[in-house]
Amino acid sequence: MKWLSKVAVGGVLWLSFSALAFGDTLTITSQTQSVEDGGQFAAFLSSNPSQQLYVYCVDFQNYASFSGYAVNISVPNVNNASSVVNTRYGTTPTSDFTFDTNSLPAVQRYVLAAWLVTQYNFTSGVTTADDQIQDAIWTLLNTGSTANFPGGDAAGTGNYLTAALNWYGAETSSALSQFEGGIQIFTSTNVASTGLPARWTTGYQEMITVTTTPEPATLTMLGIGFLAFGCLRKRVKA
Repeated sequence: MKWLSKVAVGGVLWLSFSALAFGDTLTITSQTQSVEDGGQFAAFLSSNPSQQLYVYCVDFQNYASFSGYAVNISVPNVNNASSVVNTRYGTTPTSDFTFDTNSLPAVQRYVLAAWLVTQYNFTSGVTTADDQIQDAIWTLLNTGSTANFPGGDAAGTGNYLTAALNWYGAETSSALSQFEGGIQIFTSTNVASTGLPARWTTGYQEMITVTTTPEPATLTMLGIGFLAFGCLRKRVKA
């Protein structure tokens, strides 16, 4: 997958940096994949300008800025609602969202949006499937009932919203925690001090990036497998 090959570069360094980051300046340099006015953007942080990031739009109501803007960096944790308090939708009551107004808190919506980002596949350019993914992300975080997402997932009946919810329901707590650790949400700093509903339309477009690393348990199993293979080879040679 093209997305995976891009974000893997410098992933460990980015994770170690992001654990300490609270605020920074995000500069978007180009829109590498245009998906219904959203999609993938190339960007960098002022604290680490040599590392190119690939960020994705999670914000339907606002515009991107290519001149650099101050951002708060949030790492969502579904067990801690305050982990997204500085994001655009982090203080939004569940009832104010237009999709699933009963059970999905904002922090879980961001995690689902992050998973949807990993489903993009731009190897052959933007496709209808990519449009539906972007619509699913916007639908998850939509607070404006008049929004019309053209890719077919706005009503919450599309395949990608269903897939995201199924993924979340099947994920183990340890795997989910590891995945969350690789999510970064970039939000204009002036959003955090703004109340609802103005908060939804203050500042620049909110962006998200995701890095993935193997689970520790997976690495352990691989290590055991290689060890067993090595012992087998020794026995065969003997």
